[in-house]
Amino acid sequence: MINLKFQQYFSFFHEKSLTNQIIIITAAIMLIPLAALIYDISFASRTDKVVFLDKEKRLESLVNSAKEEYIKNLVNTESDTQALAQTVLHKTFVNVIQPYVPANTGIRFGLYVPDSNKITVLGFLHNYRNLSPEEETIREKDIFKKTKSGLVATQMSKEPLFRITGTWDDQVVEYICPVIVQNKLIAVMWAGERLNPIFYQNSYFRKLVRYFIIFVLALGIAGTLFIVRNITTGVNRLKRGLQDMEKDIHLLLPEMSGELGQVAAAINKMAVALSEKERLENQLRQSEHLIALGRLATGVAHELRNPAGIIKTLAELMHNEYSLVTGIEEFTRSIEEQVDRQNTVIQELLDFGRPSKCAFKKCSVNDLLTGVLSFSSAMLRKQNITVHLAFQESIPLIWVDTEKLKQVFVNLIVNAAEAMPDGGMMEITTTCKDKFLSIQFKDSGEGISPELKTLIFDPFYTTKATGTGLGLPICYQNLNMHGGTIKVDSIRGQGAIFTIILPVEQNHFKGGGQVDTSYIGN
Repeated sequence: MINLKFQQYFSFFHEKSLTNQIIIITAAIMLIPLAALIYDISFASRTDKVVFLDKEKRLESLVNSAKEEYIKNLVNTESDTQALAQTVLHKTFVNVIQPYVPANTGIRFGLYVPDSNKITVLGFLHNYRNLSPEEETIREKDIFKKTKSGLVATQMSKEPLFRITGTWDDQVVEYICPVIVQNKLIAVMWAGERLNPIFYQNSYFRKLVRYFIIFVLALGIAGTLFIVRNITTGVNRLKRGLQDMEKDIHLLLPEMSGELGQVAAAINKMAVALSEKERLENQLRQSEHLIALGRLATGVAHELRNPAGIIKTLAELMHNEYSLVTGIEEFTRSIEEQVDRQNTVIQELLDFGRPSKCAFKKCSVNDLLTGVLSFSSAMLRKQNITVHLAFQESIPLIWVDTEKLKQVFVNLIVNAAEAMPDGGMMEITTTCKDKFLSIQFKDSGEGISPELKTLIFDPFYTTKATGTGLGLPICYQNLNMHGGTIKVDSIRGQGAIFTIILPVEQNHFKGGGQVDTSYIGN
């Protein structure tokens, strides 16, 4: 039964949010000093009240008893109590109180006559000794100064007064009572007793503890709010980051400190792994797509090449046998031009569908790019295109098929030039980092829209009026033979950046066989 209840409480606590759990735990911890504070305020204060009540009863009894005897002696001394002399009042007080002093050690009795502004004091609060007249006078002045406020208050109200006076380390409880004869206040009598030092020291210590508990509570509440705020802020950042990541897996969570930072780093690592998995799956689909299209293109190219050859042969025969016919030369020349154009397309289809084996050799990519630019510089100058080179020095040599890599470079340079019909700037950069070589082609052309970036590597897709749509797919295929990749970053109207990534260390014997469509299924 107890275990069942405990499980229910734990389940209820576990269902709460992290912020609420922290608040509940902190509140439970704060209950301990709060309970101590409540105990001190209630029980300890009640104990103080009992002590003061006992002191009040005792002093009240003494003062009232002495006051009755004092009034009787005054009445017996003078028949006209209205004309009592001040000296009589003080002398009678001494005679009445003198017997009380030995029996009430530690209690001080006093009499204040308002008209004379003078007091008479008997008894000592502390251990006392015989004082000289001068010391007695100084003592009375000091007592009168400390007691005057209570004496005046009793004189004005004509009501008894119980109060605590003195300093924090020397407290005195006093019971002050008016002496009224025939409805006239003739004097104020009081008795005072010093509190035990243990009592006021304990009271002072309790106050310190009380203030300390209040300080701890305030500090705990402030610390809790600070911690909850930090945790809530971190959790909200994680939540917003996950919401953004849900829309785009490539958006990573921001760096954070503490355990939340470790969670964010783990999520980022998982997101990177998922992105890489997605990239590899897309690359695999693209390769399978290219292989399937390659087989189709190879078959179509073979079927088209034979009729094209027959048409070209017939055109040559017509040119030779009917040379005297007016206009025959123009007709046959047009036929031959179109057949040659068709043969170019057929050759591209064959190159795409069944690429030749790679002939790898070690070379410098910088030198290869310089060679390509040497025979394409005339075209670039004609189109008013400025080329800026940023080659990393001492770049490592890599194993590549130079002709296939040249074909990639030429395609990218020609595409960049066609994207800048009115001139512009093209920047070619080479860098090497972490055993990977990067070649970047950046142009200032019209750019590529986001929806087209996923289509430009598909075979036969083109935005050019006379293009075949095989240039970039062949680039992709050639780079795949080298174990490399190509990606594009572009914003419409702000140019495009094509980046080639090639491994520095690679197995240069595996390239051609991986994408040769004649080996599909093996």
